[in-house]
Amino acid sequence: KLPAYMIEAFKSTLEELIYTDVIVLVIDVSDSLFDFKKKFASCMRTLSEVGVERDVVIFVLNKSDLASNYEINEKVKILNLQDSKKWIAVSALVGKNLNELKILVKNIIENQSSSNYNNKIVKEFKDPYGN
Repeated sequence: KLPAYMIEAFKSTLEELIYTDVIVLVIDVSDSLFDFKKKFASCMRTLSEVGVERDVVIFVLNKSDLASNYEINEKVKILNLQDSKKWIAVSALVGKNLNELKILVKNIIENQSSSNYNNKIVKEFKDPYGN
């Protein structure tokens, strides 16, 4: 168990996230469904506690090389991300979708003030699975 002062130091660092344009939240998509949901809920609870809005979060489902598109899609549905344009399945190990992740981040940052930025993201980035 971490000492209280370390937890407080970590929380104060997290509080700086409210000033960011984009947060890249990396989740291990190869985790069991139970662990996946538990970790996601913990991350979202922590972000909420420090005042982070969900709309600045890009959900990166890492280790996609260890999961089928079906498994990824099921986890996307469970997390209610299927209508969001801000998720992508990547594999850091094999490099899958890393350039597409860069494009997604770039598009979101460049179009923060535009009310039409979701449409531009969709035009330039069509396959979150990397197929």
